[in-house]
Order: sequence, then structure tokens, then C-alpha cells
Amino acid sequence: MTNKLFFTGFMQYNEQMKNINLNTRFQWRYRPASDLFVVYTDNYLPEPFFVKNRAFVLKLVYWLNM
Repeated sequence: MTNKLFFTGFMQYNEQMKNINLNTRFQWRYRPASDLFVVYTDNYLPEPFFVKNRAFVLKLVYWLNM
């Protein structure tokens, strides 16, 4: 989006586990080597498109320069 805001997403299918994973991530780089991540993920069974689990995660990375 910009040099400080990023948005990524992907879909993944695991044939052995019969699982579909949808993952989206928003990243804000508020200073060099310091980021805030907001991640949302869904896991589905393909037939009958049943939700296995969902997660919403926040992660803060702060670079402490001593």
C-alpha cells in the first residue's frame, strides 16, 4: 500500500489433511525494524466447507537499540 503499510493474503490447500487455510496480514512499520502485525486466519474442511478454527492475532515488534 505504501512504504510503511503492507497488506498480504494467501490461500493454501493441504491435500493430505484435507484442509483449506486462508490467511490475511496487515503490517504497519512505524519505525525501522519495529512493526505492528494484525493477522486473521481461517481453517476450513473443503466438503462441506465447514470452519475448523479461526484466529485473530496482534503482534508488536519493537527494536530496542542500546
